[in-house]
Amino acid sequence: MASSYSQRQIQHQYRLMSPLGTYPKSTISVDEATLFVDDDVVVLSTTDDMDEVETLFKASILISSQQASDYIRFYAFPYLHLIDTKQGASVDLGTIKEEIQRKQEDLFCVKGDTVPEFDWYENARGASLPPILGGALYNWFQFDVEKNIVRELFNQLRQHRCGRLRSALAALVSSNQMSCHFQFHQQAVGLLLDALRLAQEVDNLRLDSAQLKTVLIQLGDSADDYLISRHQMSQKIGPIDFHRLFVQTCTQFRKFLLDH
Repeated sequence: MASSYSQRQIQHQYRLMSPLGTYPKSTISVDEATLFVDDDVVVLSTTDDMDEVETLFKASILISSQQASDYIRFYAFPYLHLIDTKQGASVDLGTIKEEIQRKQEDLFCVKGDTVPEFDWYENARGASLPPILGGALYNWFQFDVEKNIVRELFNQLRQHRCGRLRSALAALVSSNQMSCHFQFHQQAVGLLLDALRLAQEVDNLRLDSAQLKTVLIQLGDSADDYLISRHQMSQKIGPIDFHRLFVQTCTQFRKFLLDH
């Protein structure tokens, strides 16, 4: 029975992206994940551990070029959705769109109650909903993403077991999402400062930009200094300086991982 079950069912995970972000205009794939892109919906899909793969995949796209760091913004909805498929069966964008449309009509049992799955987004009306759920149009990154570079970066990150590096990239990706909302600007700055502080502790990762060095000096050495300075700088760093710091930080990660 166990063998029969494993042959007939594998769970694919996917997460919807909101039009509050800015996305590549074409689909991007690595070994363990795909960012499917369509006028109606942008969705990240994987069969592996979504949290880890998603962070590394997004980071690989963001740091792949200066243009990507400049313009791409990922704004993901918080919920994971699942598709059960037969073993060996692939999941493409058409399958996911059909699943979304079906779930808008079906009722799903959750702890004895029946609720439409996408009612989870009931408090996210208007511009934040994708067109497939009746929302606004997407914003597109008008340059070509260097997909070979994205794959190389992703493979490097999957092999790199440094916890500080992964935590730094997680903070970078979270900062990128927060920057989609101006009202969360201070949180975006704070997360970027976290990414820089963690990157400082990664062996052989050089933060050789003069602006980055100045910021790190201002953050101080001790934990107490850092917490106080982080709070103060989150309030003082404006959108233009934040953007410059974000792009420079992405550049340092790219140089470190590609060794050039």
